[in-house]
This record gives sequence, structure tokens and C-alpha cells, in this order.
Amino acid sequence: MRLIYSFLLSALFLYGCQDEKIKKFKVSSAEVIEVSSKITDLETGIIMANPSLTITGNYLIVSDFKPSADRGIYLFDKNSLAYLGSTGIMGEGPGQITQYGLVAATSSGKEFWMPDFPKLKMFKFNIDSVLMNENYLPTVSNPFAYDFFLSRFKFISDSVAYGTGLEVLSPSTFRASLGRWNINTGKIEKFGDEHPKLIGERTNAFFDYSYKHNIMALSHINHDILTIYNADGTIKYHILGEKEFDNENRKLKFFGEVHIGDKYIFTSYLGSEGFELVENQGPKSVSKSKILTFDLEGNLLKVIETGHEIRYFGVDDENKRILCYFLDREVPIGYFYYE
Repeated sequence: MRLIYSFLLSALFLYGCQDEKIKKFKVSSAEVIEVSSKITDLETGIIMANPSLTITGNYLIVSDFKPSADRGIYLFDKNSLAYLGSTGIMGEGPGQITQYGLVAATSSGKEFWMPDFPKLKMFKFNIDSVLMNENYLPTVSNPFAYDFFLSRFKFISDSVAYGTGLEVLSPSTFRASLGRWNINTGKIEKFGDEHPKLIGERTNAFFDYSYKHNIMALSHINHDILTIYNADGTIKYHILGEKEFDNENRKLKFFGEVHIGDKYIFTSYLGSEGFELVENQGPKSVSKSKILTFDLEGNLLKVIETGHEIRYFGVDDENKRILCYFLDREVPIGYFYYE
């Protein structure tokens, strides 16, 4: 009898611990903050086709995946938003990049990395050197393997990066999980825990790491789940939307980019079908217009409604503002204050 009682107590304890790691939210129940009339244009004077935004140290880095010139990584002063220079020379030669990925920040804020997936290499840029030499060429890593690699990542030390690790399942399918890359050994490997219902599923996710709080996040595109991890890869908690793991045969799209700030976790969000039928045009992709704001305990505080289609965004905690690249505005890059 005592053995059965002990077993029941243990089971209840484990269930309680597991339940504490689940946070749930409803977008419809949250306060909505409309900011469409409060967006300030960032007039860069540069023609860009598809830029991503990264804030690191004192800089805003805008990286255009399809640059019209011979380089497409643009640096701005984070505070004044003044243009400082460009880098990332396109080409097949040494130190040149054939195709940009997403910028990977470092803890110092004085350098960044850029993956070139066709070359299967990572390029490291020193920002001071970039600004002093317009013909600067970055240093390059050893080649990485194709079967498992980091697509979105940050360096947490001089030699180790964490990020979204992609496992290639076939030429057209893959799944995402936490990954770790040691640049000294060249080894890229899976690490950390995963929700049991995602194991073996086709997944994709955005990633962020907080140097201040030593936590990280995976925001899932095809499932209604945002997971917050401790620095060792153990799960701190899951944040589940109403659909949870039901994506209606991959028709639904959920989270976009995620950014862990000083006080909040920001993530763009759709929560509906990713395509709509337009008469005489066929299917059209539907983009996110909302940014969800959670506290660091995983509670949904408010929904920021921009009224425009967000492709990428970055968070400037020092100036309390969010910068976005919008798909449907005449001036595509703009910013607003979140406090």
C-alpha cells in the first residue's frame, strides 16, 4: 500500500511539473494596440528587394537577400538610424558570398556572421573593419555538412553558436530542432529537448537567444507553439496557442520571427491559413500583421496590430522601438515605439 501511495505521489508531482511548463494563450482575449498610424518611415534611399533586420550592439544591419548592387549588407547607426556603409561583396571568389542567409549576431555586438548555403560556409564580419575599408572581405569558416546545419543562429561565445538546426529529410523536406555549432571543431549537432508531439514531425522555426537572460526560443511556423529554453537546452516552458499541434494538413501558419528583449518576448503571428484565393489570380500568400508581446514568464500581455504585412522585424530595447520590413507599404522599412 505504501509503495502504491508513493507511486501516486510521484506521478502527481511529475504531472504538476509538466503542467507548469505549459502556458496557453488566446489572441482574441488579449488587449490589442493599434500602431498603423504611428509607424515612422525609414527612408534609406537604397532600393531593396527582400531585406531582413538585425540589431546588434550599436548597429542596425539590413541584409537584402536579392541586392541590386554588388553588395547588399547595409549598416546603420542604431540610435540615429544614419546610414554608415555596406559590405558583403557578391561573387564566387575568396571572401565573396554567392547567396545571403540571415545575419547571426555575437555577444560583443562588434561582429556578425553570415551563412552562404550554396558554398556551405559561414563568413565572419568585423564591423569596425567594414566601416574603415569599403573593400573589406570577411574571414571564412570551414565547410559545414549539408545533412544538418544551422539556418538561424547566434554566437553565445567566441567558438559556439546555438540556433535552428535543420535536418534534411529529402531534397524538398526538412525538420527543425535546436542545434549547436562549434567552430573550432567544425561539429554541428542537435542538442536540447523537444516537445514529444513534435518529434519526427516536419517542422520549421525561428530562433533567438538572450545574452541578458541566458534563455532562447524556437517559434514554430507550422505549429501553434513557441518554446522557451534554458541555456543548457532544457525546456523552461512551452507557449501554446489554441490550435496547438493541429495545422490542418500544413495549411495553417503561426509564428514568425521571435526576439527576446529586456522585459518582453516579441513574435510575429498569423494563426490562420497561409494562403488565400484571389479572383482571377489564384492563391496569394498571407503575411503576418500582428506582433504578440509576452512577459518573460510566458504570459500574453498584448497584441500589437500594425495593419501591414510584416516580413521581418527587429527590436531595439534601448530606444523602446520595433523596426519592421513591410511588404505592403510604399516605404517598406518603418518603426514604432512599443512603450
